[in-house]
Amino acid sequence: MANRTFEGLLLAFQFFSSIPVHKEIAVKKPQVTAMYSLLPVIGLVMGGAASATAWLLRDATDIGPLLIAFVIASSLWAMTGGLHLDGLADTGDAYFSYRSKARRLEIMGDPRIGAFGAMVLIFAIVGKIIVFAELIPYVSLIALAAVPVVSRIGLSVLSATAKPAKTEGLAAYFQRLIDRRRLMSAMSAWSLLVLAIVFTFCGWAVALAFLIAAIIATIGYKKWCDKNFGGVTGDLLGAYAEGMELLLWGMLLFFV
Repeated sequence: MANRTFEGLLLAFQFFSSIPVHKEIAVKKPQVTAMYSLLPVIGLVMGGAASATAWLLRDATDIGPLLIAFVIASSLWAMTGGLHLDGLADTGDAYFSYRSKARRLEIMGDPRIGAFGAMVLIFAIVGKIIVFAELIPYVSLIALAAVPVVSRIGLSVLSATAKPAKTEGLAAYFQRLIDRRRLMSAMSAWSLLVLAIVFTFCGWAVALAFLIAAIIATIGYKKWCDKNFGGVTGDLLGAYAEGMELLLWGMLLFFV
């Protein structure tokens, strides 16, 4: 069991981050389930790095909040290798084509970026930097670190509950291997842990806002994917991760 858990953690870093993992790991049901169960660890590493960077540059230097925001946002994207940004751009191109579901999936598979994908990408990049710049002088570092964790919890829940839009592809292959009951139990435990920590250090209002926003956004996004794409793909899951982070960090502006 411990070996499968460790292999799942390595798979999580291998497929969902740019951190190199030089080890060949079996991609079977126990390992894939463990990978999604430990996906919040990736968020914890990212959130911890973002908070540490914010603390160091905010309190130990005279650097302004805009430059700090740029450094934090860039480091977060570097840690994912731009994987989720790529999914966001492909989703923008596909959705704003206003074509059929089948045609949208074809557009999403095109490696080239179109005008709509570029615009969505610019909005996400600029939006995240602006939000960070507004948050940095005042935000709780615990709340800042919690956002990527919540985003990965939602990503795992969405992977377990949403139907795949395509029969082929890495995301669809992983979804077929998930032990959904075990994964949902793990995500429930992660959710309770994050809520307890946010409640303790940031108060009940922030904890409740995180819970409500994450639930509503995840359910709404799942329905949106079903309606417009017939399910989820790897690109749609990546777009979810980027969008959820921007939503939750933007929401924190109401508490600073």
